[in-house]
Amino acid sequence: MESGEMGKLLDILGNETRRRILILLTKRPYFVSELSQELGVGQKAVLEHLRILEKAGLIEGRTEKIPRGRPRKYYTIKRGFRLEVLLTPYTFGTEMYEPKKPRQTAEYAQARQLIKSTEPAETKIGELLQFLGEIERRVDEVMRTKQELEEVRLLIETYIENLLRRIAQENEREFERLMREFGPRLPRKIVEDLNDF
Repeated sequence: MESGEMGKLLDILGNETRRRILILLTKRPYFVSELSQELGVGQKAVLEHLRILEKAGLIEGRTEKIPRGRPRKYYTIKRGFRLEVLLTPYTFGTEMYEPKKPRQTAEYAQARQLIKSTEPAETKIGELLQFLGEIERRVDEVMRTKQELEEVRLLIETYIENLLRRIAQENEREFERLMREFGPRLPRKIVEDLNDF
């Protein structure tokens, strides 16, 4: 996602009412009148927030025919994603991850096997919860590793940028030579920051 689009997304999510709407929609589909009642906000305002969220591709509306009266439109979450914001004294950045169709890993196959098993419900739930616990422990471990690697990456990027800034102040010719040599390999954010320097 481009930085301009990311900025728009952050603006959209920066509104408390829109965040509350998204939280409600994670529970079940809602009609406008239900959202209005839950939030204590007028229907016209809710419709405007829904329009903004729908235009951003975060939610979708579907019309449902009801036995009596005119069809009603209900809203659901359209897609899931994870948004991370990195803010340090030297860096500001965002990354977005959208879940993809799961690869056919051994874990996925094991989960499918447990789900399809014909064991009694009590046994099946116990086995699924045990497997879920294992998956959660592995996810926690991966997240800790990711955090540690992010900190190392930030340390290296900050050092490189500070070193190049110092060289630029002391010897412009040497700085230009280094930028020609290493510029294509430098993280884009460092290049942009150095260009603004």
